[in-house]
Amino acid sequence: MKKSRIAVLTILVAIIAMAAPVSAYFSSQSLDTKAERMVEIADGARNSVLELVDIVEADTTSMDMITSAGLDEQLYGNVSLCVEAGTTVGGEITTENGTGWEYLYAANQSLLAGEYEAAIGNATEALTIFREVLRSIHAILWEADVETEELVAPQIILDAIERSLDRITELRALLSEGTEVTSKLDAAEDLLNEAKSLLLEDKIEAAKDNLKEANDLISQVCQYLKEVAEELNPSRIRGYLDEASGYRERFRERFGHAWDEEFDVDGFLQKYGYQNEEDFMNRFQQMIENAQGTDDIEEAVQDLNEIGSMIREMDGALTQEMGHHQAQHGQEEAIGSGYGQNGGSSYGQGGAGSSYEQGSSGASGEQYGGSGSGFGSMGNGGSP
Repeated sequence: MKKSRIAVLTILVAIIAMAAPVSAYFSSQSLDTKAERMVEIADGARNSVLELVDIVEADTTSMDMITSAGLDEQLYGNVSLCVEAGTTVGGEITTENGTGWEYLYAANQSLLAGEYEAAIGNATEALTIFREVLRSIHAILWEADVETEELVAPQIILDAIERSLDRITELRALLSEGTEVTSKLDAAEDLLNEAKSLLLEDKIEAAKDNLKEANDLISQVCQYLKEVAEELNPSRIRGYLDEASGYRERFRERFGHAWDEEFDVDGFLQKYGYQNEEDFMNRFQQMIENAQGTDDIEEAVQDLNEIGSMIREMDGALTQEMGHHQAQHGQEEAIGSGYGQNGGSSYGQGGAGSSYEQGSSGASGEQYGGSGSGFGSMGNGGSP
């Protein structure tokens, strides 16, 4: 892997300076002098952030590495905390004042008005934000494998570990449990938790090795999801949603049969958090519309997974409850026999719900239920 080296002595100096308690900057200074000094320190910290970002952006290799690691949005999200509305950050014009900038502006206004305690308070808040931004940016540089000329502080490594754990949580929401792909996330999580323990034992290099190994596993999962997303094009998503709409109507029919058999459908649905049949149908429709309304493939995959999970859960529960009801009333056959008999409960099991279950070898038509069967296949030959 190509590497880039950026001199970031200023970042660590700023972090060390800003980590000290406010009282460390003052001795017997007057209140107005203290306020002026605190505002200067906060302003200097903000400048350190912007100067560092300028250095990073000027290094094409570094920016390519940050973008390839999927960390560019986090980088610019941090920067946006430090600038005024209307400032261009990452090629886009910000529409709101950054929180750090607002505190610094308020500190300057208080200083001009002679409100020195307020100036110190606002400057301290601004300083805290700029310190965390610098830490985060340094962690992003390190995580993207952009080399620096200074040793990485344990806190920076811990920040990177926490960020990786957050990414694992986000990825789990897109994957079915107990698959080969999720096992990579399990392994990565174990490595990260072990890395935290190693930090407590001052085994810095071992912790760094664990973090890098965990991030490699996370990257493999991200790459796999990217390949799957490329296969799951808008046309196929529409086909899956059409099938979901069909299953919504089948639930309506099935509820009708249940009412005919004097089964309390509303009472059954209330056990699962719905007020009544109409509430269930409305929420089902809303889930479909949410998936239709997103332009983000990953969000669409997540929405489809949720729809598939809901269908399978309600199908199985209704079949079981109807079986008990009919047994109590001496009936021999289950009404409708449940979607599980007709492919209904397979929704999401052969597609995006478990297209990830095929491993990390990449996306293919077979990952969607085989033979182009579509998301979840439904057992009916699938969607286009």
